[in-house]
Amino acid sequence: MQDRIILLQEAYECGILDEAEVAKKIKMTKEKYVKEHHQYSISTRKDGRCITTVRKENENRQQIAAPSYKELINKLYDYYNDCKKANYTVNDLYEIWVKIRREKAMTTNSLDIKTVKRDEEHWQKYFIGKKLITLPIRKLTVRMLNNFLNDSITTFSLSRKEFSNMKTILNAIFQIAMDEEVLVSNPLLNARTTVKFHAVKKRRDGSKIFLEKEQDPLEEYLYQQRTVEAYSILLHFQIGTRIGELVALEAEDISDEEIYIHKTEIADKEYINGKYVNKGYKVVEYVKHDIEAGYRTILLTEKAITILEEVKNLSDGNQYLFTQSNGKRMTSCSYSYWLRKYCKEAGIPFKSSHNIRRTFASRLYSIGMSLEEISMYMGHEDTDTTKKYIYNYNEKSKNRALMNKAL
Repeated sequence: MQDRIILLQEAYECGILDEAEVAKKIKMTKEKYVKEHHQYSISTRKDGRCITTVRKENENRQQIAAPSYKELINKLYDYYNDCKKANYTVNDLYEIWVKIRREKAMTTNSLDIKTVKRDEEHWQKYFIGKKLITLPIRKLTVRMLNNFLNDSITTFSLSRKEFSNMKTILNAIFQIAMDEEVLVSNPLLNARTTVKFHAVKKRRDGSKIFLEKEQDPLEEYLYQQRTVEAYSILLHFQIGTRIGELVALEAEDISDEEIYIHKTEIADKEYINGKYVNKGYKVVEYVKHDIEAGYRTILLTEKAITILEEVKNLSDGNQYLFTQSNGKRMTSCSYSYWLRKYCKEAGIPFKSSHNIRRTFASRLYSIGMSLEEISMYMGHEDTDTTKKYIYNYNEKSKNRALMNKAL
């Protein structure tokens, strides 16, 4: 109902409706809302004043009066909206939050739709069906939250990271409750967990990166193909960008043996009837999360320069570096298809484009480049994020040789 009134006000500001029309429609909207929620009769006194009775939950009846019927409707409208706020449940506020998030992801560059979908999946997994989300938020106690959080950690074997993702949703909901003046403080600040988190160990089996015995034969095979698709993968090993940044590259982004990252590809989605509908992919003039660190310059190796020269010979003046033989820009989806195809043909296990990014960081670290420098090339805001991309690039035999030499 409040959304409808906001829309009417926006229609007036945009010149769609005039002031008189907006006032009339807002009056009708409020009156309809009051009739749906108000169970008591409205009386008119001889002096024209209007009066009625209202009653909040667990409270005595009280009277509300106004000089006119219109003003009384306005008072009742405000009254019932305040009552509604007071009885907001966790679920009510989640619906408000996720609606804001969807609109933000669809219309701005500061939020990735993948993040919104992940939060919605976590809501379905961790919250749906729980009594906690059906209770008025003002009636939640710290004990209730403690029980819910500890039960969730145990039931779902949550790691610290997964638990943090779950808490992100609750924190956002409580923040809205404070903004709406339903709560005066965030009850999560006093919540405590007493059970152990599921320990997640970093795998050291080489599954997260391309090992030397995999990268070398793959690159050899790719050079033999002499196609734009093969060169896109070869360049990816040299610059370690996000896949969306790679497929958005243009010739003008390259100068002085450097490549400037300032655009990315995103999925063009629309939220229709409770589902995200994929309309395709599009290139946007910003990087992931639109953070300052994302806009960066990456030095080009001799190998990268040679690869780009070959791409230029094949590009035929196309806008995007990696325009396929069918004349269409390579997308992250088509890139993954070619990576999988070439891995299979080269006789090595398929690993994702993100594993190429990890390989880039791991190889630079293995030859002594500082975390700060690697972080800059990766487009990370801090080195803690970069550390998660660093894996031991050596095989066991090489590590053993290094240990024998050192010890």
